[in-house]
Amino acid sequence: MAIALVTRRELAALPDLPGQVGPVHMQTITKWEREGLPVAKRGRKGKPSLYKEADVRTWLQARDEAAKGPETLDLVMARCRKEHWQAMLAEQTHQVRAGKLLPADEVAKVWGLEVAAVRARLLALPQTLASRVHRAGALDGEPGVERVLHDAVREVLRELAGEMKVPVKRRKRRAA
Repeated sequence: MAIALVTRRELAALPDLPGQVGPVHMQTITKWEREGLPVAKRGRKGKPSLYKEADVRTWLQARDEAAKGPETLDLVMARCRKEHWQAMLAEQTHQVRAGKLLPADEVAKVWGLEVAAVRARLLALPQTLASRVHRAGALDGEPGVERVLHDAVREVLRELAGEMKVPVKRRKRRAA
């Protein structure tokens, strides 16, 4: 008894292939061949390839069984992770272009300048405060020294925060 061979067109027209609902497109058969669909006889010089229907059904069934296994779940999870990180990258790119996110080297450079400014300002305090602290200590004692130091620290913090020290002009009260 001879085994029946079918062409690609006939195979695509079969309505009850495993894992398929109705006939499939002929390009689907081509795709399946790239994935390992067994071909009984390769077509050449205008002659079509031939397939054993039983082998095709067995291959499709095995393919569907393998797709249900844990490997497919890993593949799906890997694709989800990839899409997640691609979305994150797109969001970062958008934020960089919008000026809301800066490159790390620029931030490090600016932060280094800020730290250097704080260091220089703090190292200059003893020289600038020595006479004021001495005078406040002689006149007011410990509370006077605390006041001078507190005022100096506040002034440095305002300066480093970018606030301008605005002198307060006091008006003299007129005698009525």
